[in-house]
Amino acid sequence: MRRLFFLPMLCALLCWARPVLAADHMTLEDSIQMAIQRNPSVRAQDQEVLVKEMDQRVQFSKMLPSADLSYGYARLDETPSMTFPLDFPTGTQVFTVPMGTKDNYSMSIEAKQVLFAGGALYNSYLIAKNDRYAAELDREQTVRRLKLLVIDAYYGVIKARQLKEVATASVASVKSLLDVSNAFFNQGMIPKNNLLEAQVRFAETEQNLISAENAVKIAESNLNLLLVRGLTDEVTIDSEIPLTTTDITFEQALQTAYENRQEIRTVQLQLDSTGKGVTIARSEFMPSVAATYTYERSGEDYDVENDGWKAGVGLNWNLFKGGGSYWNYQRARYTSAKVGYLLESLKNSVALEVKNSYLNIEEAQARLKVAEKSIAQAQENFRIEKDRYNLQVSTSTDVLRAEALLAQARNNLISSRADQARAMAALRASMGTL
Repeated sequence: MRRLFFLPMLCALLCWARPVLAADHMTLEDSIQMAIQRNPSVRAQDQEVLVKEMDQRVQFSKMLPSADLSYGYARLDETPSMTFPLDFPTGTQVFTVPMGTKDNYSMSIEAKQVLFAGGALYNSYLIAKNDRYAAELDREQTVRRLKLLVIDAYYGVIKARQLKEVATASVASVKSLLDVSNAFFNQGMIPKNNLLEAQVRFAETEQNLISAENAVKIAESNLNLLLVRGLTDEVTIDSEIPLTTTDITFEQALQTAYENRQEIRTVQLQLDSTGKGVTIARSEFMPSVAATYTYERSGEDYDVENDGWKAGVGLNWNLFKGGGSYWNYQRARYTSAKVGYLLESLKNSVALEVKNSYLNIEEAQARLKVAEKSIAQAQENFRIEKDRYNLQVSTSTDVLRAEALLAQARNNLISSRADQARAMAALRASMGTL
């Protein structure tokens, strides 16, 4: 009965734990999304976007009417009065006339609306709007760089684990050869130096395995750091690096980069803002016009009040500032020209980056083809040398050399696959589409 009772509970527990374990598996997209959500640099950039949005709202508010309210209260030590003599010129009797009260109240409301400022207010708003767009582009650029780092780290873990598997297989292969060499040596079929060579090679493969295991831990820690996880947390990800190809030409990739790269779009916004800065500097040569309305109310007591209003339109025009307005205007023009040259320089840098990424893909694909061909050749060479050694036609040196070539061929294939995948991601990053 106990078994019948606990068996369904155990099955239910296993069924519940299975999806939990499966949920721990992270694909590349899962890792990228986790990094974006948790990365402090991205979150700081989110706040920067909000800051620039507030700046934009502030600049917009300057084009709206403004109103000021003032209220005052003053209490005097005694009632203001004026004294007149009744029996002039002796002045023995006087007559006092109150001129106010101890408690005095005053209130005024002033509303002002700028009607014309030479385009300074509107262009300042547009500049703030460009700054907000630039902050959003900076965030996209931060996310793009983070994506590339996560992809490198993700594929780095897979590569390190596969290299560890090669190192483990190499240890097992050399250990098998060492066992055969021990048997041959005990039977007097090989000299001792052949046995020693196999022992040295076995120790070398064990050291390589230790280094490979440490490389896996370092790669996992690097990925955990980017995902803002514990450095020692278990990493459950894919086991193979996908192979992708591209049929885009260099000219198409370069044109896409010119259109999508966040850095280029940011400098284009800066160029637009500096052009508006020229307009703002030129507005100092023009008058500013504003309409005002003022309502005032004052009284000595709550029951005694006076009120009135006035409205008008005022013009303010600075005619001469020692040439400061002109030099400020020229500075704005030179700043705009400088940003234009920086845009050209940036495009050249982006073109070089796209070209390098494109060439790296071609190199990685060519290396991958060579590595795939060499695997079969190295396996066949190792098989032949191992059979020849078992027949005592060749020495252990030949077998060890063949085993080392096979291990190197496997490592080359793994590295080529990882480099090809990373080069594809780097090309997308250089195009601004990652």
